Amino acid sequence: MADQIFISISSDRTEFFRWSDDRLAQALTEKLGEGSKVGGVYLGRVIGVEPSLNAAFVEIGLDRPGLLPLKKQGGQPTEGDALVVQVRRDGREEKGVRLTTSIKTTVDINAKGRQAPALLLAPPNLWQRALGALEEVDSITCDRRVDVPIIETWCARYRPAFVGKVAFQPERDWVPSRADIKDAIAEGLDEEVVLPGGGRLLVEPVRTLTAIDVNSAGANAEKGIERTALSVNIEAAREIPRQLALRNLGGTIVVDFIDLENRNKREQVLVALREAAGIDPAIEWVGNMSRLGLVELSRRRSGPTLAEMWHG
Repeated sequence: MADQIFISISSDRTEFFRWSDDRLAQALTEKLGEGSKVGGVYLGRVIGVEPSLNAAFVEIGLDRPGLLPLKKQGGQPTEGDALVVQVRRDGREEKGVRLTTSIKTTVDINAKGRQAPALLLAPPNLWQRALGALEEVDSITCDRRVDVPIIETWCARYRPAFVGKVAFQPERDWVPSRADIKDAIAEGLDEEVVLPGGGRLLVEPVRTLTAIDVNSAGANAEKGIERTALSVNIEAAREIPRQLALRNLGGTIVVDFIDLENRNKREQVLVALREAAGIDPAIEWVGNMSRLGLVELSRRRSGPTLAEMWHG
């Protein structure tokens, strides 16, 4: 898989695009000051302990206090204690960030003389998080010369395999072009995905889960109903992990495949889905297929969805 990375940084926004096998695989954008807090290290102050949750609420200087589970905590903190904590998961809806006292960083943290709440180590920015999640890339293209040595220096420390692959190219010379990228993002925001063989996916995120319906409309019926259903299901199984990654959909995903009476054919679809899911480390679990063609997946949540990032 050939991954081309394109990074555009301006005074108020960063954009990160990953183009893989001639298709958009990732499109991230972030306004200055509105990024993820994951990885940030803070000196926080305990403002309350909730025994029923076995957790403490810690003020770290954000809009809402963070939640610190105490199950793996060495000692029980009390109200007013100062703790060095790291953000493990961003807040969602009315919930604050999830915290941990198990600090993971290569940088020395020194809270001496600081008053809580205080930021001790800023969280990684958008392109650092995105590059840090990748193991291989073919190229990293920046649309400003000034960003090349900054990204090269970061790569030398955290992703040595990327050193020498960072280069400047003005956006007007990018291939794919900005127009190609915008068209691909628009497709990723559409609830319907057309498969090569004529089948379709209907992707419907709701509050509690994401439902994906596989439909054979347009598929070549001359092959026979059962064979067409199998081929559409396998195409869908190979496409679904890419769509989940592009749209950055997390949590519980339920896929409704076309019914297959033959158990062996259901197993073929499941094998194809699990193989395709291997390219996305955020997919944590793929369940079995029911007799009705339902398969449940679990994908780790990580930041806003494609729709939330590009809603404008």
